[in-house]
Amino acid sequence: MATDEVLGQLGLEPREYFLYVSRLEPENNALLVREAFEKVRTPLKLALIGDAPYAADYIRQVRSTADPRIVIPGAIYGQGYRELGSNCFAYIHATEVGGTHPALIEAMGRGALTIYLDTPENAEVAGGAGVAFTYENLAEVLEMVLQMPEGEREMWRARAAERVRSRYSWDRVTDAYETLLTRLACGAG
Repeated sequence: MATDEVLGQLGLEPREYFLYVSRLEPENNALLVREAFEKVRTPLKLALIGDAPYAADYIRQVRSTADPRIVIPGAIYGQGYRELGSNCFAYIHATEVGGTHPALIEAMGRGALTIYLDTPENAEVAGGAGVAFTYENLAEVLEMVLQMPEGEREMWRARAAERVRSRYSWDRVTDAYETLLTRLACGAG
């Protein structure tokens, strides 16, 4: 069931905010995202969602902003997390470690226009269905996405959802495991 309870609590409107979700620690680059967003002239907001029990100094740096467009409520789970992911203008994935990241797959699966840090792992997951950025050009990429015609943004959203359906659905994953286990069992006998 779709709700907008968390959006209301955070002062967000559907498709009027960029979304970042991760543990707030240096290798996930929340500070990079916040600083890049501060350079972009837009009425849209940025929702930085996450927390970490062991990164107090870094979290203080991330939260140290006077920009009223930036919302940093801490961690949000369950229905609120799904609500945020389903209603964002675009999802920013800035992690630089960790392999195949579930939050990236979830955002793409919900049809979010996905902007990701260009690492081999993130690029493999995105598979041409997201817009890559580097440490140096995130602000420019945000500007580019804002200037895209809505039809082009919808194309990216549809591409992201299809990428997840075709590559990361439970049926696809279990079929791949069944094939692998069958090959292993037949090869072992």
